[in-house]
Amino acid sequence: MGRGGAGIPEIMMLAGTRPEGVKIAPLVRLLHHDPRVTTSVVDTGQQPGRVDEALAPFGLRADVTLTLDRRSGLLAELAAGLTGGIEQVLTRHRPDAVVVHGDTTTALIGALVAFWNGIPVVHLEAGLRSHDLRQPFPEEANRSLVARCAALHLAPTPTARNNLLSEGIPAEQVVVTGNTVVDALHILLREGLARTPAWVDPRRRLLVATVHRRENWGAGMADVLRALARIAGERDDLDLALVTHPNPRLADQVRAALGHVPNARLVPPLPYPEMIGLLRASCLVVTDSGGLQEEAASLGVPVVVTRGTTERPEIVRHRAGELVGTDPGRIMEAVGRRLAEPAGSPGQSPFGDGRAGQRCVRAITTLLGLPHVLTPRVHPAASVQPPPVPVVAASPPLSTPAS
Repeated sequence: MGRGGAGIPEIMMLAGTRPEGVKIAPLVRLLHHDPRVTTSVVDTGQQPGRVDEALAPFGLRADVTLTLDRRSGLLAELAAGLTGGIEQVLTRHRPDAVVVHGDTTTALIGALVAFWNGIPVVHLEAGLRSHDLRQPFPEEANRSLVARCAALHLAPTPTARNNLLSEGIPAEQVVVTGNTVVDALHILLREGLARTPAWVDPRRRLLVATVHRRENWGAGMADVLRALARIAGERDDLDLALVTHPNPRLADQVRAALGHVPNARLVPPLPYPEMIGLLRASCLVVTDSGGLQEEAASLGVPVVVTRGTTERPEIVRHRAGELVGTDPGRIMEAVGRRLAEPAGSPGQSPFGDGRAGQRCVRAITTLLGLPHVLTPRVHPAASVQPPPVPVVAASPPLSTPAS
């Protein structure tokens, strides 16, 4: 119904990329079946088609899809298009709260436009910091800017909460929830949706890699690819699957570096359930992605992070992975050492216990002044409790903004 009229309050979720779609999905599933609110999902068009692709395995789709006129591919052009499109949607719907996720341009512009319109902003996956504005770029700045606009900060870990408190965010506005990506993994695994690609040979060890971070473009990416080519070339007992980025320039660089390596497979971006199946089948992940650090660690797969810093320090603190930068020697040494270790088994995740969505619902409805219910009315498939996976990091009691 929205702020302009009477009735049930509306919560609007903004997403423009596949990772945003994946991480909002568990929360959307719960909110769609909560009788206290109405929920709308807006695909901002930042990555055309990718949000609905991410939502589909969870039985969801966007309610509104924006079309952006992008010609240059520059961030300023994207921001300008998002500003006008999101303004129109907010003017039409007048939601009672706008939820943005993470550190994308969609999150930044969505938070700004909602703030300008006097609509409370809820920041999902708030408080991640690398403390280096150049890494990741521009995401580190985006997250910090969103924090200045948000009325409610849903921090995935105690470390994220502490980051926000150190920046002067009032403690009553910060709730530690866990990361909803762990909820998404539980849903896919529980409902039998994660599937290993048919081309994976279960008799051979599999190394999965990605390289796409903007700050690694150029020499850094060339160094990572050189290391991967040498690793694959020197280990005939290993298959390398490198998931390519849709950017054609990056894809061309990857093909030039690895296209001739017999045991290297260049894989186009996979549907999310298949990507999770691929990760689950792997023995090691080499990546500069933020989300893959969380997903691999939650599946019990060690990670070698080809960045100089990470906004997810839990990956290092809990020995689920290590930072090596882009130096080929360091990458090869870390990969060799990790491959020599005995295989572990999935266990405790430093990023959550699979119940982040429930905590998020409680915090958001508290922000809106709604009465608490014991359990939101959810579809049976969404209400099945995930297996207990304790949060490794000691955390303060999970509280709502009203506590």
